[in-house]
Amino acid sequence: MIDSSHVAMAGILALIATIFSILRSQKKISKKKRPPKNTAADVAIDSVQESLEEEIDRIKAATDGDSPADDLADLGNARKRR
Repeated sequence: MIDSSHVAMAGILALIATIFSILRSQKKISKKKRPPKNTAADVAIDSVQESLEEEIDRIKAATDGDSPADDLADLGNARKRR
């Protein structure tokens, strides 16, 4: 026969099972996935960095010449034409 101790034991087991299921579902939610690696963005960043370094080298070369004002003006005019 089922008496009150069996009912109490079943209630406690149900409560424990509920707590474990809640904790397990929260653990799955808390894991974050990393986004996939974006190789296209890496290539674009490298390309922009390379062109920036080339432009800086051109400006440095223009400022070290005999007439820096004329050289910088030529660079500016060439940039307008692009």
